[in-house]
Amino acid sequence: MIQDYFRKDLSDFESYNAGKIDYKVRLNANESFNNLGATTRKKLGRVIEDSIYNRYPDVESRNVCNLYAKYAKIENVNIMAGNGSDECIQIIAHTFLNNGDKVAMQSPDFSMYGLYTKVAGGIPIEFPLDEKLELDVEGFISMANKKEVKIVYLSNPNNPTGNIITRENIIKIIEGCKCIVVIDEAYFEFYGKTIVDKINTYDNLIVLRTCSKIGLAAIRLGFLITNKTLMEELKKVKPPYNVNSITQSIASVIFLEPELIHKNVEQILIERSYLWEKLSKIEGIKLYKSKSNFILVEVPNAKKTKERLIDQSINVRSFSTGKLENCLRITIGSREENNCLLKNITLDN
Repeated sequence: MIQDYFRKDLSDFESYNAGKIDYKVRLNANESFNNLGATTRKKLGRVIEDSIYNRYPDVESRNVCNLYAKYAKIENVNIMAGNGSDECIQIIAHTFLNNGDKVAMQSPDFSMYGLYTKVAGGIPIEFPLDEKLELDVEGFISMANKKEVKIVYLSNPNNPTGNIITRENIIKIIEGCKCIVVIDEAYFEFYGKTIVDKINTYDNLIVLRTCSKIGLAAIRLGFLITNKTLMEELKKVKPPYNVNSITQSIASVIFLEPELIHKNVEQILIERSYLWEKLSKIEGIKLYKSKSNFILVEVPNAKKTKERLIDQSINVRSFSTGKLENCLRITIGSREENNCLLKNITLDN
């Protein structure tokens, strides 16, 4: 049987299912509600038209890395581009993990940390957040060292809670954990604080960034930022030509005009405040404070609430088990989308 050639350790895996996308209101994927403006799209059209299609892309994505380094206030030797930050997570796993190595992460947190750990032959160790969905920092450090983990992954702000770990506590974790520490700053723009300035202070620190939350989800571009020693090791595993020429060209245009990003983020933050205020007035909803482009809410019956929203062609993120079983993660939408959600978010016990 052909199944005899399959990996036994992946027998219980399910393929990642992002779900269908043909909803009238899409508030489930933490995308930006703003598309690029007409003037910018025309610039991109000219760039795409002038692209060289018969040659491989720049293997190191040098231009876009240089521009992002300036945007992130780092040196260009400290940055690597990836096909989304997902690929950066995969590169980290395949660079450092041997079969049976342990990796620590919060629970809940971004699911791809555990998935890529397993695919690389590692063992994910989940550390549950407390009842307030906050991290016991000292307990986490103790667990990581006791279990002798090789990598720690922490999204900050956290996905899906929207909560943050303070800079002081991030530094405690970097200094206290005897392993590589990966801080995923996918939602940095909505929080405004970073640990990227410490990449050369700590030899065990890696920072991840993405363009997917700031209006460029379609081009699949992420960045890995770290010191020279770790970077040289990671480059051994990075696939050649991993970021295509069109993505590089589009991103280069955008990062030449970072004010486009700042304006987009500002509009999202305005809508986050609006949605928070309106949701807080609905009896029966518990809100968790968010420093991201989404809000996590707890409702009496999340399954029924989501079904009712789906019936109105509104999609939000739901969770089937654990602390978030009765929670919905609602991406910040446009004013029209947010009002549509508010009109239809009737609660059931």
